[in-house]
Amino acid sequence: MDRPNVASVEPGRVLDVFGSICDRAAQLLADNDDWTMSGDRETQYAVDVRIDHMCLDSLHGAGYSVLSEESGITGPSSAVRPDAIVIVDPLDGSTNAALGLPWCATALCLVIDGVPEVAMVTNLRTGTRFSAVRGAGATRDGRSIDVGADRTLADAVIAVNARPPESFRPAQFRSTGSTALDIASVASPHGFDGTVDFDEGMIGVWDYLAAVLILEEAGGVASDALGRDLVTLHPGERRRPVTATSTALLDELLAACDS
Repeated sequence: MDRPNVASVEPGRVLDVFGSICDRAAQLLADNDDWTMSGDRETQYAVDVRIDHMCLDSLHGAGYSVLSEESGITGPSSAVRPDAIVIVDPLDGSTNAALGLPWCATALCLVIDGVPEVAMVTNLRTGTRFSAVRGAGATRDGRSIDVGADRTLADAVIAVNARPPESFRPAQFRSTGSTALDIASVASPHGFDGTVDFDEGMIGVWDYLAAVLILEEAGGVASDALGRDLVTLHPGERRRPVTATSTALLDELLAACDS
């Protein structure tokens, strides 16, 4: 049986909903002056919860079930279709946001029948917006993008999560605090050359899936360091995403994870 076509949920309208959510998230963040913790979960800020509530109201109102970092799986009274769910990280890079650093994002990905179909990652401080529709390419601020030059690890600038081993020797590496923006940056010709997660058990699907679709539509590649499927709809599961502008560089990064 053929997989249902994403056209039945009109990708353009999905992106309109996602864009509206990102605009409202940016405004909530700009207006926020409360950087206390929520008290519900360790490392969860009160503003994470406020932005999550807005995301849920908007997505449920549009008829989508949701998997959110902040609230797990929830659904509207009547869904657009039972096999569709939006995976959302309301505020990826909360600590960066609290520190006033311009590297934090809202990330959204529509998954249909287990396949990522429509994605958006928006930097909430700068407004830079990455989008993709499966099979239709990726854009940055409305302009088509492709990955940058093919590099070897020795010439590459890599974004990392957690402390890399001493043997990890790219040209340079950075730890910037937002997985979604790090991976989306790899989709741009002047962004990172790749990303590696060196910390087992920390990265949820909401952190990376939207950006991975954007990267793949821009010609990049992604994998889990342990060979697991990057698509999961289980809130408790974690992955170690590794991404790159080319398969050759990805292989070098995966080898570094084993060292």
